[in-house]
Amino acid sequence: MNHKENIQRFQYLMNTVQREGKYELMRYISEKTDFYFAPASTNFHLACEGGLLQHSLNVYNCLVSKKNIAIWKKVFDGMSDESLIIMSLLHDLCKANFYIKSYKNQKTYDSNKIAAAQKRDIKHDELGDYLWETVERYQINDDDQIPLGHGEKSCLIIQGFMKLRMNEVMAIRWHMGFSEDKSQYYAIGSAMEKYPIVLALYEADLEASKLLEDVFGSKEI
Repeated sequence: MNHKENIQRFQYLMNTVQREGKYELMRYISEKTDFYFAPASTNFHLACEGGLLQHSLNVYNCLVSKKNIAIWKKVFDGMSDESLIIMSLLHDLCKANFYIKSYKNQKTYDSNKIAAAQKRDIKHDELGDYLWETVERYQINDDDQIPLGHGEKSCLIIQGFMKLRMNEVMAIRWHMGFSEDKSQYYAIGSAMEKYPIVLALYEADLEASKLLEDVFGSKEI
């Protein structure tokens, strides 16, 4: 999908959610944040314009695909479609307004660029001839307006507009799983036992970021 199609799909899925405050939340996302255009990370997965939106849709795809796996049947029985949409599409809302564009110098070994360069600009190392070039990158905005961590920040923003159910809170709060600090491991394990959808969202997030996505792009699922 292209970026415009991703926005349309995100909005279509969210429009199926019938919950008080949803429209105010969607207005906030579209008018007060860069959610549709932000990267998913600075230099790990989908570090590109629109990466956060693409990642959110990828997590949704990975999460709903588990419904057809026998081991997950009990977890998804009785789970509403709107809960799956909310948990997956909004789990990283904390990353909206979180990154800014900047620049860095890096080496390029592009033979065409080297051939067109002035001889004095060409350097050499163990990998061959290279040039220094200035490239655009993303970095974390030091002026974070809501410095409240990760999953908990997403929960706070969402619940400023729309009430979440407890299993949704748990899944979004702990979607980073054991990437959290070790001091949180007991709470994470307990949340997964009480609300197995936490584990499902954690896995879906890993599947999207580690298997479907690279730094600048995304594979089809």
